[in-house]
Amino acid sequence: MIAGILFGLAPALKSWKVDLETELKEGGRGSTSSHQRAQSSLVVVQMALTLMLLVSAGLLFRTIRNLWEVDPGFDTRHLITLKTGFSHSATRTAAGTRVAYQQLIERIRKIPGVQAADYTGSVPLSGQGGTMPFWIGAEKPASLQGAPRVVMFLTGPDYLRTMGIPLLRGRFFTPEDTTKSPCVMVVDSGLARTYFPDSDPLRQTMSAGFSPIGPCRIVGVVGHIRHWGLEDAGTFTQSQAYFPLYQDPDQWVPTNYPNTTIVVRTPIDIATVIPAMGSEQPVYAVRSMRQIVAASMAAQRFPMILLESFAGLALLLASVGIYGVISYSMTRRVREIGIRMALGAEKGDILRMVLGQGLRLALGGIAIGMVAALALTRVLKSFSSLLYGVRVWDPLTLIAVSLVLMGAALLACYIPARRAARLDQMMVLRHE
Repeated sequence: MIAGILFGLAPALKSWKVDLETELKEGGRGSTSSHQRAQSSLVVVQMALTLMLLVSAGLLFRTIRNLWEVDPGFDTRHLITLKTGFSHSATRTAAGTRVAYQQLIERIRKIPGVQAADYTGSVPLSGQGGTMPFWIGAEKPASLQGAPRVVMFLTGPDYLRTMGIPLLRGRFFTPEDTTKSPCVMVVDSGLARTYFPDSDPLRQTMSAGFSPIGPCRIVGVVGHIRHWGLEDAGTFTQSQAYFPLYQDPDQWVPTNYPNTTIVVRTPIDIATVIPAMGSEQPVYAVRSMRQIVAASMAAQRFPMILLESFAGLALLLASVGIYGVISYSMTRRVREIGIRMALGAEKGDILRMVLGQGLRLALGGIAIGMVAALALTRVLKSFSSLLYGVRVWDPLTLIAVSLVLMGAALLACYIPARRAARLDQMMVLRHE
């Protein structure tokens, strides 16, 4: 409403100073040219703003494309996650809870089409999990707050095969790794490389947690996975370690077991898997790993959708604006076009003249918009932090967006240009 009032008042206020006698004379065209310059300036601004929006949306689009191509460290195909509940009678004791959970996972593994399944305390890329202090060996540091941190995964023995995480050295957990056997842990390649650069990690022990687990013998080294996000190779990279679910102490079972998630690798539809699990346990929070991966990009996807919507609308408005300016200009230049034709100008010459006028407006807007877009994306740290695998001055995006704007401008100019080229010079001159 405010924009309508302001842009309505501008020509009204300007008309107060108009000399009617001068305007009615044939040669009084000064206000017309100034009016056209104002229109052209607005179109240039529209084109510049449109380019800024298109560049921002294009950068985020390329970011999401790059994120989809990132290797998260595990196989995301045919992977389903779900949660399940148990009756209070089945989980009254720690021993009963362990038996109930083991029986369920064995039942899932026997479902035809299920290739592997197991429990995990936190699913990668889902936002679950946290970090805890750790130290090498049995000597506890004086301050746990100052100790290095590790992302600890509480998993079953078949978790590695289910997720498709590579085992680099040693072994992973087995069903025999229980509370009655020596404590074991598995570390990722990042932790092994950082803390055991010149020694064998499989000969070391490790402790972790504010209520310390361990010291546990390190029995294997696995590949690093991207846990917090697909772009976590930089700031969010953390050391990772794995602890066997079946060695979880009795006092932690009532808290940790109900918070676990079942990960199932199967090419069949989840609607087939759930009924085969039985009707004793409610199943909820069912998601495919592809859905989890897509949700992890929400920080980039939502602003991209917004910017694409606004950029599309701005492109439409800019096209309409440049069409209006060129059409209005042609109506004011009918006599000039007739004279040009009478002096030998061909239809192609008229067409190029009109298209050239629109192209100059587009080029002006593109030049201003490109400088503004580069400045804005550099200044806005919150925007540049969303980008992955692409720079704020990415030449491919800038060229592609510029070509889109040029194409839209030429298309908007073509109709009035074609109409001008088809004018009958005799009728135009006779009318004038």
